[in-house]
Amino acid sequence: MPDSQRSVARRRVPRVKLVAPEPPPRLVSRVRLLTMLDRGQDAGTTFVCAPAGAGKTLLLTEWVSRNGSIDTAWVSLDADDNDDSRFWSALLDALATCPSIPADSPIRTLAVPAYPSADAGFLAEVINALDDLPALVRLVLDDVHEVTAAEPLHGLEALLRHQPAGLRLVLSSRHELPLPLARLRLDDQLAEVRTDELRFSVPEAKALLEAAEVQLRPDQLELLVNRTEGWAAGLRLAAVSLRESDDPDRFLADFAENDRAIAEYLIDEVLSRLPEDMREFLRTISICDQVNAGLAGALSGRSDAGAMLDALELKTSLAVRVGAKRQWYRVHALVRAHLLADLSRQSPGHAAALHARAADWFAAAGKPVGALAHAGQANDPDRVLALLRDQAVVLTLAGEHDVLRRALTAVGEDLIAGDSQLALVSAFLHLEVGEPDIAELQLAHAEAAWPARPSAELDTLRALAHSRRAQVGGDVEEMVQTTEELGAAGVLDALSLLHRGTALLASGQRGPAREALEAALAAARDSGQDYVETQCLTVLAGAAGVEGDVRRLYELASEADRQNLAHGWQHTIEGGSACMMLGYAAFLRGELAECTRQVNRAAAVLNADGASAVNPSLQIVVGTLLGAAQFELGDRAAGLRQIRDTRLAGGDARFSAQQLALCAVLEHRAAVLLGWGDAAREVLTWSQTTIPGTGEIALMKARGQLALGRNGPAGNLLRPLLAGTVAPVLPWTVIEAALVETLVAVREDESARARTALARALSLAESMDAPYPLVCAEADVIEVLTRQLGSLGGLEPFAGRVLALRRSLHAPPVPVPLTERELGVLRLLPTLRSFEEIAQDLTVSLNTVKTHVRAIYTKLGVRRRRDAVAVAIERGLLEATDAGASADVGIGARR
Repeated sequence: MPDSQRSVARRRVPRVKLVAPEPPPRLVSRVRLLTMLDRGQDAGTTFVCAPAGAGKTLLLTEWVSRNGSIDTAWVSLDADDNDDSRFWSALLDALATCPSIPADSPIRTLAVPAYPSADAGFLAEVINALDDLPALVRLVLDDVHEVTAAEPLHGLEALLRHQPAGLRLVLSSRHELPLPLARLRLDDQLAEVRTDELRFSVPEAKALLEAAEVQLRPDQLELLVNRTEGWAAGLRLAAVSLRESDDPDRFLADFAENDRAIAEYLIDEVLSRLPEDMREFLRTISICDQVNAGLAGALSGRSDAGAMLDALELKTSLAVRVGAKRQWYRVHALVRAHLLADLSRQSPGHAAALHARAADWFAAAGKPVGALAHAGQANDPDRVLALLRDQAVVLTLAGEHDVLRRALTAVGEDLIAGDSQLALVSAFLHLEVGEPDIAELQLAHAEAAWPARPSAELDTLRALAHSRRAQVGGDVEEMVQTTEELGAAGVLDALSLLHRGTALLASGQRGPAREALEAALAAARDSGQDYVETQCLTVLAGAAGVEGDVRRLYELASEADRQNLAHGWQHTIEGGSACMMLGYAAFLRGELAECTRQVNRAAAVLNADGASAVNPSLQIVVGTLLGAAQFELGDRAAGLRQIRDTRLAGGDARFSAQQLALCAVLEHRAAVLLGWGDAAREVLTWSQTTIPGTGEIALMKARGQLALGRNGPAGNLLRPLLAGTVAPVLPWTVIEAALVETLVAVREDESARARTALARALSLAESMDAPYPLVCAEADVIEVLTRQLGSLGGLEPFAGRVLALRRSLHAPPVPVPLTERELGVLRLLPTLRSFEEIAQDLTVSLNTVKTHVRAIYTKLGVRRRRDAVAVAIERGLLEATDAGASADVGIGARR
């Protein structure tokens, strides 16, 4: 090109375009993103790509301001930079501001020709000058998406292709660019920060809101982050509104639909920049959470719907591909919420018609969940009813209960009451969330509408509904009765096998139960019935617990819990049951804090509103485990009361032998250790009626004799249980028996016998993966175990695990129990009686009373009468009301 054409002066560029914006006050620093940018400095090019308002510019300004080791040139690009000469003038002027560029560098003096990007000589001079720089320079081009003209893009491509040694190029854009970035990515010369990385995490959002003087509860904060998808602009605009809101919950409920600031930003910065046809396309598909090309075409009537979706992803980043095959697209949540609200307000009839189209498309594609959801939103009860009659049972088995509930609400109670199948499905749904009273009403509706000639499937569905009612209510007899005649039922085969196996397990037929449950699990998996599969896992976990296989109990319950969480079923009765199983597994594994956590999760389901009539047998296990864990973690009296109150609350409910034995053994053990003789005798008497002739009765009697110092009788009572001639209900009862035998041997000073008994307990606990009895054993047992370390052979690792678990409890030692006579004296200490008067009341000598008082003080760790009463109340040896007003009068005044 002739020199005359190259000697054109540079265009004047506003100075503000060449200065990096100042970071705002109260900027929330995002260290993880700054670290990503720092790590990418060795790459020739950094590309920051995300939609409007994602925080790209703020991130780059903070990065530039805090990283002064490299000179940085900054250009804020706009539509005027599509003029090629202006574009290059801006780049060269920005670079000339860098102190490290030599005074004689062509970068400072080079003139910009009329057509710079087409001038090979000009481009060569620029690239050579950048290549010869003595120090690295960083050039940030912000808002590159504004440049759409072919000429400046060609020049920028030359910089990318040649990558001068002295230049690090940083590009920021709202969408993909028509530049050869793929080659750089392949050569590992491209560092990228994308939309996913720029999303605010919950901790980052918390910091942003706190900087704006907004405080939210954790659940409110998580909801806001989910609604905004971590979008920086959305969070900042929400913070402004929240600061002025008196009701954050209401604001968050209406967020994105009614918040004016969000709407204005979306219109001004996002939607107004789209072509009209793309904006209308986006508005049309907003009725769906996700769309593929076929669905988008059915909604919009466009044959190029696939190309439009691609353009939305590549040119706006407002839609992103999702799913394993990347064939579905999801519109940004806030954009979709705004468009959908606008569509519903402006054109409600058109919105309903679009939902009807979506329902037809989903139904034709064999996707009943989507079909039902959109049919309901189309306000078309007839369409919903037709879909329900065809798909309700299948969706019940798959666990799509929320969709079914909404659909049933849409058709109305009258239509449900007049259709036996829908009434039975409704009964199932209410049972799953612990609403047996409403389920009972639906079962009555089903009977009232029962057809003269029901199908085999409808008959089976009725039997299964009654069986489920019996399960939720804990009625074993009805469970057995309703499942005895279940036959082949097509789509209901897996559920029928599950109910039969559950009934067999409840009636003590473990082998046939396991066989039926395994068959149910296989059938459910083959049929894709996810909810039935999860139910099978939970019941199989219970079977493993009954058989003493704690490892399998834990594995199956964990798998069930994972599926419940993944599908949102954790609040169902089945979800609570899985948590209860996990709590039981954690208890037997000696992980008592985890036991408490899991059992509290179960309790939240069982104690929910309307769940009062839910399976009392589940409630007795939950309450017992909570109390036992509380006891072992050091809150002794409260833990024992929790177990006792749970047992008494069960009343006349019918429990399984396992549930009765669990409650009895743990309550009796706690009562004996605390020296609550009356409580121990009470639970033993109850057990002799509820689980007579079992190994647990022998264990409890032996514990009672040992507590009275009768070592010989205690050992004799244990002998049939340890010999296997008396069967326990709970497999791990034998471990407890071996530990009591160890204590008997220690008290009898028979060290060899103690070692043998302890080795048996260790071996049994290791085989079951049930270290709990050893972890919480008496100190004398642990002393024997500690002395044997190094000589236990293959049991050595398990013994180490037991001791580590015991140390992790940090529980105080069990207090030395008071004798019956000491308890008698203790009960009179809160009164105003002197020791002489107490001696007269008990018909013993004064010296005897003083001896008992000294023993009481020693065991309670106190020195005064007042303190003895206070500690006794704290430990549950006295009720607070026993002290009465006398505690305030000065009971220590009369010793």
